[in-house]
Amino acid sequence: MADIVRSETVFKGRVFSVKRDYIVDKDRRFVVDVVVHRGAVVILPLMNNTVIAVRQFRYSVWNELIELPAGTLEEREEPEKCAIRELEEETGYIAGKIEYLGSFYASPGYCTEVLHAFLAENLKEGKMKLEPDEKIRVVKIPLNNFLKMIINGDIKESKTIAATFLYILKKSKFMKNLA
Repeated sequence: MADIVRSETVFKGRVFSVKRDYIVDKDRRFVVDVVVHRGAVVILPLMNNTVIAVRQFRYSVWNELIELPAGTLEEREEPEKCAIRELEEETGYIAGKIEYLGSFYASPGYCTEVLHAFLAENLKEGKMKLEPDEKIRVVKIPLNNFLKMIINGDIKESKTIAATFLYILKKSKFMKNLA
């Protein structure tokens, strides 16, 4: 196993920081830059077999993407509470029922971020509370069309694809046969 012989923060931002780790592994020495992130949630809101998704402009890819609502955990916030909060902030919907689907790393090659996926059902209307940097429009897409959009590459955002896949697996006959 490798040892971190030194670690330093090279950037500290609002949402994440970057640390540089100096590593020794047997006879090798190397440097790794790691994005340190508190973690986040992604929510699959379903209403009458329709996905409540968002169209959101993402500055990093300079494009508007169709995604599931999601957000970063506040300091010491439980993922389920974050999911409930983010769902209302980004879509204006309040979940009557929320179910944990699973967790996964966003991009473990360079980032510590863990995403916690939830299914939200029994939705009722609340009020959107967008952040100043968010450009979001709610879109309602029948689940079958949403799945086709993923398969066709119209939806490319990884947390949306992973959370939807977790939902499909958990609700499928295939998984029931594994139990």
